[in-house]
Amino acid sequence: MLILIAGLVLFLGVHSLQVVPGLRTGLKGALGEGPYKLIYTAASLIGFALLIYGKIIAHPPVAIWAPPEWTRHVAFMIVPLSLILLVSAYAPGHIRRIVRHPMLAGVALWSGAHLLANGELSAMLLFGGFFIWSSITFISACLRETPPPVVKGWGGDLTAIVLGALLALIIINVHMYLFGVAIIG
Repeated sequence: MLILIAGLVLFLGVHSLQVVPGLRTGLKGALGEGPYKLIYTAASLIGFALLIYGKIIAHPPVAIWAPPEWTRHVAFMIVPLSLILLVSAYAPGHIRRIVRHPMLAGVALWSGAHLLANGELSAMLLFGGFFIWSSITFISACLRETPPPVVKGWGGDLTAIVLGALLALIIINVHMYLFGVAIIG
């Protein structure tokens, strides 16, 4: 469990630099743009690898609670929406304008849905950590940044919806092979 926690602290810690005013800018100034990006990327990858490995080795699972069956149905409906939001972060459109930070909102929905549907300690740490981080970072980003400019047309939104839904269908079919949990069937 310590490896999972260390991975969460490293990965989410690096991704929280923008929450502290001036910290990221100060680090870039002190280290230089290239070294900062290299350290940021390396720390992110190491943290990500640690949290994946930590989740894998967190066996036998420690059950905190037994989620009711309906929580899986809720997650099944929410996760595709979170994927549409994630894609819309890269597709300028009305979704991005309204939500302002769709990637953070998507991570909050994804992690919240998984937190609701999982009762193991390791899952609660993993998804709870991402939920808390994305919620705090979303609020912080909304408070310090102005909304994106108005976009004409619906191409970006349509792209986000189609690609997000397609990604959801793919994940539904490979979730068992990747994570050991069947979504359907």
